[in-house]
Amino acid sequence: MHIIIVGAGAIGTCVAYFLSQKAINNDDLSITVIEQTSVACAASGKAGGFLARDWSDDTPLGPIARKSFTLHAELADKLDGKKRYGYRQLDTFSALLQTSEMPTTKKYKANKQQKQKSSAINWIQQDKVRREEQLGTTANTAQVHPGQFTQVLMEAAQKTGRVTLACGVGVESLLYEGEDNVVRGVILKDGREIKADRVVVAMGPWSGQLTMKGRRRTNHLPIDGVRAHSIVFTRADSTAEAVPPQALFTSVADGRQSHEPEDGTLYMCSATDTAEPLPPSADGVKVDSEAIEQLRLLRDIILLPAYHGEICARQACYLPISRDGSPLIGAHPTHRHLYLAAGHSCWGILNAPATGLMLAELLLDGVIHCVQDRIAVDSVDPMRLSRGEARKMI
Repeated sequence: MHIIIVGAGAIGTCVAYFLSQKAINNDDLSITVIEQTSVACAASGKAGGFLARDWSDDTPLGPIARKSFTLHAELADKLDGKKRYGYRQLDTFSALLQTSEMPTTKKYKANKQQKQKSSAINWIQQDKVRREEQLGTTANTAQVHPGQFTQVLMEAAQKTGRVTLACGVGVESLLYEGEDNVVRGVILKDGREIKADRVVVAMGPWSGQLTMKGRRRTNHLPIDGVRAHSIVFTRADSTAEAVPPQALFTSVADGRQSHEPEDGTLYMCSATDTAEPLPPSADGVKVDSEAIEQLRLLRDIILLPAYHGEICARQACYLPISRDGSPLIGAHPTHRHLYLAAGHSCWGILNAPATGLMLAELLLDGVIHCVQDRIAVDSVDPMRLSRGEARKMI
């Protein structure tokens, strides 16, 4: 069996990795990963890499997130993730910040003194903090460097000899057999055809741009993207105490940001925006200089001066969003031999391992074993695309 995976972000790479592990004793299985730009070139290389075990428990995705959190820990043990891609457990906090002048009542002063004595977040300016709360501990929150994570898994998949990575030319459309919706491969943007027994679409926000057979309203997947900016920066004072393994989600007067320390640097991202439509490929993503400057200003207001170091990355990426808010993981309901792994929103890095294992099982075993909760599996099943209540998505 020859399987094509379109997209070499964290999702597509995890599909390739888990297929490769199953292929070690299967001489008939080969996998080709096709990527237009490069491995982890989009959100998989620019995200914060935050992982949370139970933050999706109030949604049908809860069991998938829990499984994926466990898989991250197992992969880190197997692939030396602590050293090779910065896997680490975190304490996670939220803080309500006031960037304008603060009140000066006796009650406020007493609260401020108490916070300064008890705060575990000693790398931000405490006089800006109105309220602080711990959201997670090292038991249920963690972090990876997403680009390094993706690269390490792709290398591990390739070492099995079952995975071929082809970068440089993107996929234009699917290749069909006869008049039926039977997918038999892909057509590249340079006109070449590559045949396969199964095709997995894992193109992130670009999944919705892939041309499929069908009427104009139904020949694209219901996936789009929203842009998010981020910066990565160093400490200004090399003698300053290193930021501990912590993630901080902040709420300020003009939006929400998250600060996530990352292997000696600090990572800060902004809220999403829709000011720029999704470009044709990841190398066409535009970075808004005003959005970056706003992040820098907020950094200088919120963090202690010792952490106002050099900005070593000014970047933007697009988060893949499905029209009903849930990812698509599984077989397409009307296009035979086509499988989907897209629309994971901000939880793509977290849920990449579970998505990869789920699809590997579905492709080779015909059934998903790793997630036993049927409500969770059904909530991401692309079969909902064919149900009447979901047709508004298309």
